[in-house]
Amino acid sequence: MTKATAVNDRGCRSVLVGVDGSVSAQGALAWAVAEASSRRCPLRIVHAFSWPMIGNALDMAFVGDTDLGLQSAAEWILTEAAAHAREVAPNIKVTTDLLVGPPAATLLSQAHDADLVVVGSRGVGGFRGLLVGSVSAAVAAHAPCPVIVVHPHGDGTAFPAVPIGRIVVGVDGSEISSEAIRFAYQQAARRHIGITAVHAAMTTRQHPSLRVPAEIVDQIDRLLLAEAMESKRVLFPGIDVRTRLVHGHPAQALIDSSAGAELVVVGSRGRGGFAGMLLGSVSQAVLQHAACPVAVIRPHRTPSVKTSSAGPLRCATASLDKGSDLKGQS
Repeated sequence: MTKATAVNDRGCRSVLVGVDGSVSAQGALAWAVAEASSRRCPLRIVHAFSWPMIGNALDMAFVGDTDLGLQSAAEWILTEAAAHAREVAPNIKVTTDLLVGPPAATLLSQAHDADLVVVGSRGVGGFRGLLVGSVSAAVAAHAPCPVIVVHPHGDGTAFPAVPIGRIVVGVDGSEISSEAIRFAYQQAARRHIGITAVHAAMTTRQHPSLRVPAEIVDQIDRLLLAEAMESKRVLFPGIDVRTRLVHGHPAQALIDSSAGAELVVVGSRGRGGFAGMLLGSVSQAVLQHAACPVAVIRPHRTPSVKTSSAGPLRCATASLDKGSDLKGQS
């Protein structure tokens, strides 16, 4: 991703990133480090894992031997991630958390104290060929703050650190679209790059007597698109903004625009989404097929996240460098 210039966001909460040793997680860590550095806020690195369950002749399950090396491997993943973050961005505070529990539920439980969550598109447990795994999809759907899902580069390596393009944002006139535009401006301002706003005009059936000429509809759509972008420009002057009106499906328009982009920003559910749907069809499709990282912006509300009665067990907090033992907590 583009090297970000530090911007002082006072009162900024932490950037939370989940790591698991996968290539996707390496890209997520690189993005999260740059994001925390540009915001001048803390970076919190989290790794979640579960103890293996072993069956017996009575068909009962119990936790296996804790000396299987899982703890050592998990600590190594966190230690390496923290060392990399501190080397790349020595100006930020870096903490680590080793947590026991399902990865998605654990990340969501920690996201309430974060300004942003960054995850890789597919972790070590994902199925080959699945572009976005269940963990990243669940976090994008339920997190109470913006989520950035980082896809590996086309050759399978972590996302490159060189500048590659512009911020692309989907605009459809909805309230969440307005929040996505604001987020896009913030990202562009930190990276000193431009924004491409994309609006897809879907063909609708009308009664012949009420049919409006296509050129008039296009003029109205272009005007509304320009007004939506101008409404936030006053807060972020000097950013090159381009608008793109496309005739076709919104998801395909954004996926096509993602080629060569730095980031695609979408609302979790646009104007045409069904009530109660956490992720709309457009945001789901963009998550799965975009050629660059995707930011999903959700409404400002606290979701209910159901976990086990005890919740995820915290095992170690910000102290792996000191070799602390695992500590259980209810």
